[in-house]
Amino acid sequence: MSGIHIMPPSEAVLRTSWRPRVVAILAVLALASLPRIATAHPHILIDAHTELLFNAQGQLSGVTNVWDFDDAFSAFAIQGYDRKGDGNPTREELQPLAKVNLTSLAEYGYFTRVTVAGATIPFGSPKDYFDVFKDEKLTLHFTLPLSRPLDVRGKAIEVDVYDPAYFAAITFATDDPVQLSGGGGVCSASVHRPEPLDPGIAGQLAVIPADQRTLPPDLFAITNKLVNGLRVTCK
Repeated sequence: MSGIHIMPPSEAVLRTSWRPRVVAILAVLALASLPRIATAHPHILIDAHTELLFNAQGQLSGVTNVWDFDDAFSAFAIQGYDRKGDGNPTREELQPLAKVNLTSLAEYGYFTRVTVAGATIPFGSPKDYFDVFKDEKLTLHFTLPLSRPLDVRGKAIEVDVYDPAYFAAITFATDDPVQLSGGGGVCSASVHRPEPLDPGIAGQLAVIPADQRTLPPDLFAITNKLVNGLRVTCK
């Protein structure tokens, strides 16, 4: 695969301040067992890397997501998973967390949507999921196979990776945000990052508590447009 074109990134998603508080539920990643988490909205900041998988016949077969969580959330998330107590839990120690992550994300479609020629493509069960903690950051890896491989030659592929409620602010990473892997055809991709929020809207979102998943309709109408996506065409 070749011909990847990355559009110039917009300004980084507004980073709001963190302050600890007790929460009853963190449904977005099912980390309700954590005693404290940030309150400002968005509550989780994610740098995303997405890989489109093609089989030997050049058919689109799946999507792999790699999500780097911000430092503050990473520190909270690993609590209770570090059996050695050295601050560096292993991939094996974090596997129960990865399983919880994927189970909870299913309710939200894994914050990933693939459309081909305007039709939304369903996923099969996620696979190859695991967490890694390195350099004070937690990274979640998971692959979403399509329900069946699709011939996408000459068709427009759209892959959106974002949370419409902006509970998690997902933005494609600056370095290597997208890869096209596998055989057959030549594809080109363009990355579209969300526009920066108006300071007034950001202020309204910042006061929404962590245990409130549903946004007021006027705010949701805005966050739902903060699409982080890529557009791919294959010959």
